[in-house]
Amino acid sequence: MRLSRRRGRFDLFPFLMIGGAIVTLGAFMVYPLVSLVLMSMRDYGTSTMNYRFVGLDWFAQLPRDPRFVNGLVRTIVYSGSAVAGAMLMGSIMAFMLNRSFAGAAIVRTLFILPMVSMPVASALLWGTMFNPQQGVLNYFARVVGLEPSLWLASPATALMSLVIVEVWMSSPLVMLIVLAGLRSIPQEPLESARIDGANSLQTLAFVIVPMLRAALVAAALITLIDTLKQFPIIWVLTQGGPVRSTETLYVYGYALGFQFFDLGYGAAVLVVLLLLVVLVSVFVMRLRQRSWL
Repeated sequence: MRLSRRRGRFDLFPFLMIGGAIVTLGAFMVYPLVSLVLMSMRDYGTSTMNYRFVGLDWFAQLPRDPRFVNGLVRTIVYSGSAVAGAMLMGSIMAFMLNRSFAGAAIVRTLFILPMVSMPVASALLWGTMFNPQQGVLNYFARVVGLEPSLWLASPATALMSLVIVEVWMSSPLVMLIVLAGLRSIPQEPLESARIDGANSLQTLAFVIVPMLRAALVAAALITLIDTLKQFPIIWVLTQGGPVRSTETLYVYGYALGFQFFDLGYGAAVLVVLLLLVVLVSVFVMRLRQRSWL
């Protein structure tokens, strides 16, 4: 930004207008980020004031840590499954609500309730539903003749049970983004496709979806970033268990720092998670900038 002169004085008004935003950004984003990076290069002793500088030693140990490697794999599996499910469910809901019918506004409001609800409250609600003995999910499973599941109590089903909760919470945002994209599609290409004899499936695949690519990529990117750094749902429902079957990088870093008080190593785990989020975001944004998007 260039400084303008008025009667021999610098005009500070533009800087004053953005001063609040700069201070807020520095206090709540830049400072914690710098502090986290510095912590990842220190070995703390009995307190945060007693430490020694270790450089990148913690990062060199991460590839040899089985819990870190398994946590990275679980993070990728959890995020990939949740994004795929949320994109599918959100897109289906968007196509449903793109039609005019009685009570559409009420249905739309009901669909976005999971998105605006508090994550902890939602996790507690789903925890009661997942209860193997008294949960409503096993009750309905018995009604339709299926075998009850242990859900969160079994290492085989715990991670996918968390994915169900994540999909339930993330689908409304995808729905809103895709629905906005559907409302912005002009009618002329759709009418041309009908005149040319295209059926509904062909119109969807070759006309609607290509025109929705920008909205779909944006929805996928936002959902992916949110699922990669998901913590409240996992911690409230499983705390990384059973047998660490749901321990993602975020949960592992939190446990290191606040349960085992290994602040330096825990910060290194979280820095890797941060880099993963940044790399994924840059990759998706570069894809969006290509001509086919």
